Amino acid sequence: MKMNYKLLIAVAGIATILASCGVKDEAKGETATDLVAKSAGDLKIAFYNQDSLKVYYNYFRIQDSLMIIKGTRFQNQLESKNAAIEAYITANDRKAQQGLLSQNDIALIQQQIQQRQYNLSQFQQLEGGKLESETMDILTTIGNRIDTYGENFCQENGIDILLIYSKGGQFNHINSAMDVTIDFTSYLNEGQKEIEAGISEDKD
Repeated sequence: MKMNYKLLIAVAGIATILASCGVKDEAKGETATDLVAKSAGDLKIAFYNQDSLKVYYNYFRIQDSLMIIKGTRFQNQLESKNAAIEAYITANDRKAQQGLLSQNDIALIQQQIQQRQYNLSQFQQLEGGKLESETMDILTTIGNRIDTYGENFCQENGIDILLIYSKGGQFNHINSAMDVTIDFTSYLNEGQKEIEAGISEDKD
């Protein structure tokens, strides 16, 4: 009896999820007057590489790694519990074939199997649901921070349009001179430091 389980969460694809949701990028920090954003008429346009957020945006990178670890642990637990059920079935099937079990024994074993399968299903739904909820909370938080800090970043640097570039996305090519990825992620990281500092002060 085979039970095939898949992780409910693909945390490694957080950036892709953010892109599909149309989330903007935001950050915070000192005004970077030397940003290389190009003008198109009266518009000042820049872009950041969304795929680079998991590399340079510290909060994103750390949370992504943590959720991958939790997702892997959850998957391993599912596989371990399922393997235990299969081992129980195999061991008792062997006994039954040897004539070592009565009909009452077999009935009790079948009840045990059903109960264990039910418990596994409940575990999968409960723990998987918690993991999914935690992941969505993190995604929402990241999206909100990118959205808020992105607006501040543009205002402080006089940027009219901040584009999101990702491989395979809507833009086939953007002039690299308009790339503000490093400046933007630095801005995000500074914003994160202020959030953490504020949390620490509240605890005090």
